[in-house]
Amino acid sequence: MKTRIATILLAATCLLAFSPAPSYGQGYVPTPVTVSKEKVKINGKTFYSHVVLEKQTLYSISKAYQVSVDDIYAANPTLHQTGLQKNSIILIPAEGEVRTETVTQNPVKETNATAKVETPAEPEPQTPEYIEHTVKWYEGIDDIARKYGVTVDDIVNFNGLSSRKLTRKQVLRIPLHPGAAPQKQEETPQAPVEVIKEVLEDITTPSQPVEEEVTFEGKKVVDASLLLPLNASGRPSDINMDFYAGVLLAIRDLEKQGIGTRLNVYDVANGVIPSQETLSTSDFVLGPISSKDLALVLDRTGGHVPVISPLDPKAGALTGSHPNMIQAPSPSETQFEALAEWIAETRKAEDKVIVLSEKNVANAPGNALLSKIQSRGLGATVLSYSLSEGTSIPSRLTGMLTKNGTNRIVVASDRQSFMNDVTRNVGILVGKGYDIVLYAPSKVRTFDIDNASYHLAQLHICSTYFVDYSDKDVKNFLLSYRALYNTEPSQFAFQGYDTAKYFIGIVSKYGKNWRRKLEETEGKGLHSDFQFNGQTNAAVRRIVYRKDYTTGLEK
Repeated sequence: MKTRIATILLAATCLLAFSPAPSYGQGYVPTPVTVSKEKVKINGKTFYSHVVLEKQTLYSISKAYQVSVDDIYAANPTLHQTGLQKNSIILIPAEGEVRTETVTQNPVKETNATAKVETPAEPEPQTPEYIEHTVKWYEGIDDIARKYGVTVDDIVNFNGLSSRKLTRKQVLRIPLHPGAAPQKQEETPQAPVEVIKEVLEDITTPSQPVEEEVTFEGKKVVDASLLLPLNASGRPSDINMDFYAGVLLAIRDLEKQGIGTRLNVYDVANGVIPSQETLSTSDFVLGPISSKDLALVLDRTGGHVPVISPLDPKAGALTGSHPNMIQAPSPSETQFEALAEWIAETRKAEDKVIVLSEKNVANAPGNALLSKIQSRGLGATVLSYSLSEGTSIPSRLTGMLTKNGTNRIVVASDRQSFMNDVTRNVGILVGKGYDIVLYAPSKVRTFDIDNASYHLAQLHICSTYFVDYSDKDVKNFLLSYRALYNTEPSQFAFQGYDTAKYFIGIVSKYGKNWRRKLEETEGKGLHSDFQFNGQTNAAVRRIVYRKDYTTGLEK
């Protein structure tokens, strides 16, 4: 044990000894002006709502919108005093609303006096009090405040928020006059603002404020922090040291591709979490493992730095209250949904679907799987029984099965004793000539049950993890790992490798705005895959125990 840990730590020293220096371009790039898609109507007149970006000028804005600088001043009287400010919102007259100086002369009697020329007074447009912003999953309140050039307190006070935490799709009112008192929802403002919905791709899509132009400038060197309960000063954790070893090997392989990594490793076994200032320089934080420690780190980062949950599927619940949380292992709910989808895809008209559940057992995972099956409308028959009734089950099932098709039996339980009873009964029925395919939660792979019964029942499971040892990339990983650490990699080493390689790779490609590309960037690892739906990885692997005693992925 000590030798193995020492080997890993020595390898860590060697692998992290070199980190290429970053190179940044310093050339001036003028900020282009994009015509806003957001319009507001004030006092019967239509205006574009334009968010001012850095290095934009009144001249460049006027050219983009094909209006004059005077037209912009007329729509925004305060510009004479404040000037153009980054992230401020100004009104641009829409086509047909450009102010014109129409001169009308009053008819006067012919006298020696000079005729007076009058220009009709035009009421100054009244600006709205706020603009609405719908929170995206990757945004924190600090990000939104910076975007609009207001303070967090401005947003909190104007919306009457009780805390800084936001939820996905929450609608915030961003004050256009920072420091103004919150506007009561029930009162009608003096200058009502009518948001005009643009018929673009989908007429049902609510009108949104114009987005800042986002750039995706890659990084040659990625800054990452790894937080694990290594317990290096005591009895080191095998699981976490293996995960760490996989991360180091991923960094070495990425370096061969020209991607550098500055990795800061923190042993959080003693409960000491790095400061916000320390973590703020990271492109992402990988770890810790437990939901409790993850919650501490999420609060510590203040929503500024993405925090990746690397191992615990149950930690996904934290994504609802933390927009900077990213769940790498797909949660059980996602696996159950994938299992139900698999049955729906392969089921034929002559097949039967039967769900077996354990009677009088509070089994939340089993209930969740049953719910997913029933929601699919598969016409499933449910048989709930206790273990004491196990010997009578083959005869009871016989009346439910078919010999004209496949009997798809779902085990809605993650208890080993119940799974053992099911596989015994299924073996009896297979011996009677019934074609049976068994489906179960991925946890059954860890049970102390003879795998021969799984193969006999053609067990199908959906899991976050599976290693195909016939794959050439897996074989290369094994050779490298053995040579470097003088031991065999566990599943945690594979997971450390896949997770680090995927996230370092996406940051290297897209830079500081990488989270916006998360849903578009699929990743295929040695042990797991990545396909994000919001903040949660929705990728699963379909695993089949075949009758020829091979186990592999569905092709």
